[in-house]
Amino acid sequence: MSDTIEKNIENPNKAEVWLSRSNPHHRATGLIPNFQEMVNHQFYKNENTIDELNLQNNYRTDGAGLLIEVTCKHLQQNHKQIQENIQTLNQDKNAIIKSWQKTSTPKKLWQEWLSYSTDSSKRLLQTVDVLKERGDIFLEHELAGCPPVLDYDYQVIMDATKFERPCNYVLLRIEPPKGIVTNDDERPYIVIDPRAGHGAGIGGFKHESQVGVALSQGHPVYFVAFKRLPEPTQTIADITYAEGKFVREVEKRHPHAQSPVIIGNCQGGWAALILAATNQDIKGPIVLNGAPISAWSGEVGVNPMRYKAGVNGGTWLSMLSADINNGVFDGAALVDNFEKMTPYRNYVGKYYDLYKNPEANRQRFLDFERWWGGFFLMNDKEIQWIVENIFVGNRLARNTAQLEKGTNIDLRNVKAPIIAFASHGDDITPPPQALSWILDAYSDERDVEVCGQRIIYMIHEQVGHLGIFVSSKIANHEHTGIASIMDMIEVLPPGLYELHIDHIEGSGQEKTFTVDLKRRTFKDLNQALGDDRTDEELFKAVHRYSMTQTQAYEHNLRPLVKAMSNETSAQFLRTMHPLRLQRSMWSSKNPLAVAACHLNKTMTSTIDNYESADFVPTQKTQKLPNPSNAYARVKLPAIESMQQDNLFLQVEKMFMDSVRVTLDFWRDWQGRYTESMFFGIWSMPWFREYGESVGSRRLLNKDELHELPKVEEALTKISEGSFNEAVVRMMILCNIVADDNIDRDQLMRLTEVLTEQEPFSQLLNTELAAMIHTQTLIVRFAEDDSIKSLSTLIETKSERIKAFKLVYYVVGDKSEDRNYRTLSMMNDIKATLGLADTDIK
Repeated sequence: MSDTIEKNIENPNKAEVWLSRSNPHHRATGLIPNFQEMVNHQFYKNENTIDELNLQNNYRTDGAGLLIEVTCKHLQQNHKQIQENIQTLNQDKNAIIKSWQKTSTPKKLWQEWLSYSTDSSKRLLQTVDVLKERGDIFLEHELAGCPPVLDYDYQVIMDATKFERPCNYVLLRIEPPKGIVTNDDERPYIVIDPRAGHGAGIGGFKHESQVGVALSQGHPVYFVAFKRLPEPTQTIADITYAEGKFVREVEKRHPHAQSPVIIGNCQGGWAALILAATNQDIKGPIVLNGAPISAWSGEVGVNPMRYKAGVNGGTWLSMLSADINNGVFDGAALVDNFEKMTPYRNYVGKYYDLYKNPEANRQRFLDFERWWGGFFLMNDKEIQWIVENIFVGNRLARNTAQLEKGTNIDLRNVKAPIIAFASHGDDITPPPQALSWILDAYSDERDVEVCGQRIIYMIHEQVGHLGIFVSSKIANHEHTGIASIMDMIEVLPPGLYELHIDHIEGSGQEKTFTVDLKRRTFKDLNQALGDDRTDEELFKAVHRYSMTQTQAYEHNLRPLVKAMSNETSAQFLRTMHPLRLQRSMWSSKNPLAVAACHLNKTMTSTIDNYESADFVPTQKTQKLPNPSNAYARVKLPAIESMQQDNLFLQVEKMFMDSVRVTLDFWRDWQGRYTESMFFGIWSMPWFREYGESVGSRRLLNKDELHELPKVEEALTKISEGSFNEAVVRMMILCNIVADDNIDRDQLMRLTEVLTEQEPFSQLLNTELAAMIHTQTLIVRFAEDDSIKSLSTLIETKSERIKAFKLVYYVVGDKSEDRNYRTLSMMNDIKATLGLADTDIK
């Protein structure tokens, strides 16, 4: 032992290795501390205590700040809403006063009443008739198994109920309508519709839709639909397995086409993302339309729906609902939650719109209600996985979700380009919930490039959630714009981009617009979504507490609930659900509905016959004071038949505006109450500490990206390669790095050069993709050296001239296509290659 000590004394550097001077416990355990060490240890302990107290104070400050922010934002919204409501009601009041002044005599007032009562009674009977028809459609739709509400004919290609891992999903091929021809060599489109309580078909609900845009451009279109009832054992993993087989079947049917485009609407969006993350052979673009992936994200005071789990309870509530229904979750419960988000629209507004013009709005109302009233079911394991991993746990965005035991879902493994479409007008999936997963799954935009991914996002200003899928304006603008770059997206260098569609002119076939891809950073995206994400920290404790609740429910209450439930009780509960009951009760099974329908037909027939008769009033009949005859001929609806200043029509409008104001106030109050309670509970310091253990799986330190094996491997190839590598690197430097922007015309020229011209046309798609990825990393992490080493890649002057002309062609021949930074970069490259201006003319 003494020999060892002597050796260490002789070599103090060697001895220092084994001592940890920064550690407060560095002293040998067998020695008693001296007085100085006791004082130092106490100071160290005090510092830790102060740090802990400061942390607790910071938590309290955050919580108080969030509560103040919620109150202020709601007060601002209420103030703005009150001003708008006062203005609306004042307009209604002035209209009533003006109409009242016009009815200067009792006779005119009586005539106004006869006109209004006749017209409104007829509209009421017509509305009742349409509602009876809705009830009949609901019953027929249920008996038929709730088939897709597509506006196209289709053929069934694959039925997943026959797979070795069965589920209730079906692959359909859309038959193009008359006059439209599709080409099997064009890139096929696969649309995955949401299974969120409703049935399939919303993506092809109209001819002007996602399906319609793809068909009009000659692409074969496939549709992933599903049956109303799930298979007894199916899970989310089984669905993903089936969707993978669907994609491979489509690829087999189109061997000469590019990889299919997969479009995921709403819940179908995260399903498509999971599919691509767990099946890396899927290389075609993934389009996410209003997909709720980051459920914790949102704007304080604006998106209160996300706080429901923290106030009402976590995953165990959905499990309880499924257990009461004999192991099946009723989709009508999800639809009911959606309706509560906009109570006026769903409880009053849509019926009032129908009542205002029953004949004109009838078909539109019935078509939408066929889809909205088709309630689908899920297994308890499915809804539990969805709630735990997305809506309460947010595991998908944090890269901690497991599709099944042993199968991790890491979004960084997605090899397909991703296009995410969101809207500020979407109250179900606001932009933060549709896009914040990018900020959570990656360290920064360079991490996206390291993974070789192309992520493109687009934020609309005002369209609503369903409008993203079914709006004809969105189909003609945004979906057409997305489709216009779909075949060229693979040649885009990896990175984060924002899609802009501008300068829209004309309509129909004559419509023109420009499509730009702007290179973005995480800072840009964070600013677009709102910089402050402090409130999301609170959801970690909610998630952890939800898991505790789930375990308690599973061990204590669940066996009892399951024992009390059977298929008879479950069927009774589903039948008696208010959303089903309101449809089935007012149908042909109800004698009152049949009688109202008969009365409507009788009145319509009588008035039509009266109007079509050759009636020439005599002088005597003209003098008879019978105003009812004059208004019996009035055609409906009121907005076409009556004067708009009819007194009673104005009173009706003011009454409905009052109802809207009241229901909107109730909705806003509920949102404020929910948010305030959430922050009041979960912002407490002990809950913040409780949730700290919930983390993400990603490389958190973005400064370490250059140490990743992929980056180091790419940088070793900075001087390797020849003409091809040099051209790709030069295009990245000029188009992406210098300009931070690439428009559709430049993208078309880039695609032409890299896929059609020699020598690139000889490359396989995988070789080209790998080359673009490698050169992107070289430019990103060693920009100066990437420019200097170009001369080593191309040695002969003729090849240098040829390469620079290709870059010049892609960037654009017109001076307005090049900005100052692009010109500066091109001059640097010319100088490195030893070229003069005369060489490239």
